Amino acid sequence: MKKFFHYILMAALIGGTIPFTSCNDDDENQLNEWNMSYISLLPVDYLKPLTTEFTLNHAEGTGVEGKIDFQFMAVSSKPVEQDVTVDIEVTTTLPISADKIALSSQKAIIKAGQKQSEPITLSITDWSELADNKEAAEYTLSINMKSINSNAQGVTFSEFNKGFAFTVKKTAEKPKQDVLVTTPKEWIFTFMDGVENPGANTVAGTGSNDVATNGVPFWLTVDFKSVKTISGIQTQHWTNQYAPTKVELFTSENGTTWESIGVFETSGYTQTIKFDQRIDTRFLKYQMIDVPGRVDITRFSVYMYQ
Repeated sequence: MKKFFHYILMAALIGGTIPFTSCNDDDENQLNEWNMSYISLLPVDYLKPLTTEFTLNHAEGTGVEGKIDFQFMAVSSKPVEQDVTVDIEVTTTLPISADKIALSSQKAIIKAGQKQSEPITLSITDWSELADNKEAAEYTLSINMKSINSNAQGVTFSEFNKGFAFTVKKTAEKPKQDVLVTTPKEWIFTFMDGVENPGANTVAGTGSNDVATNGVPFWLTVDFKSVKTISGIQTQHWTNQYAPTKVELFTSENGTTWESIGVFETSGYTQTIKFDQRIDTRFLKYQMIDVPGRVDITRFSVYMYQ
């Protein structure tokens, strides 16, 4: 009886082992969710939050400005046995020509033994075709995997991270305005010989002193370094008693030959002069005509159309 049960036990063990071993052999030769290579698209900086919105600013005279610059790569869930090529597709509702969308490569290639491709860059900087639309607008931009090509088996799309979807917002065109600008360190000031503090003054931003004389009308010139559209000036003085009562303004293309804008009556410690029309010039000259016993300037600002 004992031998009978012994034989029964051996038969059971053998019978249970054989099917189990056979099943393992089948799994090694069959594709399943555990041995597939799943391909995704990820940002190069995938550890940082993904920016999904870009803003384009539209201003009169300068057009539409902004930049889309995005880097991404194809990634496999495990190292691939053979090269995997992923075709990239970009779609957008932006009303721009296809050649305005710069893609460093149409294909992301994951080399054999690797898990990710080299980075691909999508860049758009030319928005000239949007300039005619003065209103605010919103567009979409998408990057997706179009197809996968490989001689390896078990390579397929992942259910997640198949691509990227972005929103591109363009602001309404902002009209130019006459803005009071004081940027003395960017401009080049030249002062008449004989003025006090020509090299260390608040006008040119080179010191804390005013530019002054004792009852002598003086002049100064400003080189904006490039042609600017201006519509007036504003000067500041210590008090009314130190301010001129008549001045003349000039423009020049070369800083040597000057053309008069006009003669202006002035008063007060803050004096604003607005022109009848905007003027394009690189050089501006300010000439005092009537002055008190002591006259100065503490600040020189310009109304610029921008």
